[in-house]
Amino acid sequence: MSARPGPFDPSPEGRDTHLVLENAEGRLSMWPAWRTVPSGWAARSGPAPHEACVRRVEAGRG
Repeated sequence: MSARPGPFDPSPEGRDTHLVLENAEGRLSMWPAWRTVPSGWAARSGPAPHEACVRRVEAGRG
């Protein structure tokens, strides 16, 4: 098992590392900004810091 952070883990404060994606069903998901957006999804916000994307995804669930 690796101790290195993964692509969905928080990064140092203030770094714009993630996107919030939305699919055709209106579902939101976080995605690493450096990866290609997968087919069927569109970027709705970001790049932004990890915590900002978490808040956006959680707000979309309510």
